Amino acid sequence: MIPVLVDSNVIVDFLAERTSFYEEARKLLVFSEFGDYELWMSSSQITDVHYILSNGGRRSELPAAREALRGLRGFVRMCSPGEREVDLALDSTWEDFEDALVYQAAVSIGARAIVTRNERDFSLSSIPALSPTAFFPWFEHRYGRYYEELPF
Repeated sequence: MIPVLVDSNVIVDFLAERTSFYEEARKLLVFSEFGDYELWMSSSQITDVHYILSNGGRRSELPAAREALRGLRGFVRMCSPGEREVDLALDSTWEDFEDALVYQAAVSIGARAIVTRNERDFSLSSIPALSPTAFFPWFEHRYGRYYEELPF
């Protein structure tokens, strides 16, 4: 399977069902079940997503946020940036440390793409940064796999 790192914004789009972005994020996760690509995120990202889903850690929101993340685990593998990745991110010329760490996590798993809504944030990346919409044409061109959603 081809490793693909998913940025936190795409995960939040899916779990929070953000109207403008939900469908493309959903396709990315659902089509991963065919086994051609494998979705990853880092342990540092999942804490960010949990914080967002729980509205800043509100006690009343914590159970729903955790349940959403439990469901997500069926679709997404986890990697843990360690000392090497943190040091490389700190020593990088990236302005945004969080993005630098996401990039280093992607490098550590041998990711072939980073799927994000903020492609510009990864302008220094040697790994292609693609929106969920751009991912599928890129994947088809690069790997010869085509996905089409059939109406029910």
